[in-house]
Amino acid sequence: MNSGTSDFLNASRWVAALAVVFFHVYNISVGDPQHVQHLSLFWRGVHFFGGFGRIAVIAFFVISGFLVGGRVILRLPDKEFDAIDYFIHRFSRIYTVLIPALVIGYGIDWLGINFFDSSGIYIHPDQFYTNGFGNDITNHLGLGIFIGNLMQLQDIIVPSLGSNGPLWSLANEWWYYVVFGFGVVAYRPGRQLTRVIAGGAIAVMLIALPLPISLGFVAWGIGAGVAVLDRYWAAWPFLVGATVAVVCLIAVRWLAPRHVGAGIAGEFIMDLGAALGYSVALVCAKNLKGRVKFWPLHRRLASFSYTVYLVHFPAMVFIAAFLKDAFNVEFLREPSVTTMIYLGILLLLLYGYAWIFAVFTEAHTDRIRSRLSHVVSACRQQANFLGHHLVFDRGQRRSGQG
Repeated sequence: MNSGTSDFLNASRWVAALAVVFFHVYNISVGDPQHVQHLSLFWRGVHFFGGFGRIAVIAFFVISGFLVGGRVILRLPDKEFDAIDYFIHRFSRIYTVLIPALVIGYGIDWLGINFFDSSGIYIHPDQFYTNGFGNDITNHLGLGIFIGNLMQLQDIIVPSLGSNGPLWSLANEWWYYVVFGFGVVAYRPGRQLTRVIAGGAIAVMLIALPLPISLGFVAWGIGAGVAVLDRYWAAWPFLVGATVAVVCLIAVRWLAPRHVGAGIAGEFIMDLGAALGYSVALVCAKNLKGRVKFWPLHRRLASFSYTVYLVHFPAMVFIAAFLKDAFNVEFLREPSVTTMIYLGILLLLLYGYAWIFAVFTEAHTDRIRSRLSHVVSACRQQANFLGHHLVFDRGQRRSGQG
């Protein structure tokens, strides 16, 4: 991967994370104004940018497909696919942050519900929080729901844990990893039975998963395809690719609110447009001339973008509830200068919290991955030793009987 693509990916990751966080902070700070046309030009711009949340998630799927799926596909001709190593990498990437995020997020929600809910923010968060399992966050805490989220079954069998609605996309991401991993096993030469089982597992997963999750795999697959295309196509100048991407993403942002009732098919078309638009810029990024301006900053902000995404929502709800109860500072405010200050303070607090969280979690992903690989390798060696020993003993017994 050249410096242009690397810098573009780093910038994309932190900007996409910011777009998601801003989407949620905007909705809890301002809500959805009923008469956007009466807002000032500044607030119209803020309102427009505050609607890029889902588009940013689709960009994340494309990036993941590019980095994970594309890397595996490009290495297949030269390197045998090790399914265990693949899942060790994916497990450590997801769970190094997820496990503490679930535990601490649960604690934050419990504190908010029991001590700072005079506003009813946890019971009736309808204007800034929606969940197919119901909007009463107090009903989303429990051991079964915690375990379900730990098993990546949120918004499939159980709701997202507590207030952390954004966990829905993490379940998507995990199952895309699993489906792709089994797909490579089924594709690569090997024992016929193993390939058949892998293919059958893929079919079962795609049938069992909710249709929106299965359709979302298309965006992830586009990312993997772009990685392959990147190797064989010189691509357009980056300015051309970036222009195409900006036009596509703005068009999707403008069209999406006007087709809210279009159902799964309409949502899929919007997601596909966002994925394809972003992919054009991604494949052209290698033609960037020189390093992107402030590239060390982009890399730094990208380094904890996953943590930002994963932990911001429970903290955001808690801060809003605390400010309301302790200082009578309202959330869901009218657009104004003080509202913009409120919004900015929320963003700063959330990013500070996420950075500290990442220092103790995401920053140690490589170390945890290395230790996990060592443990699994030792277990595999022990299993092979025991297997050979068992075969030897059987052979000895047969020889003695003979």
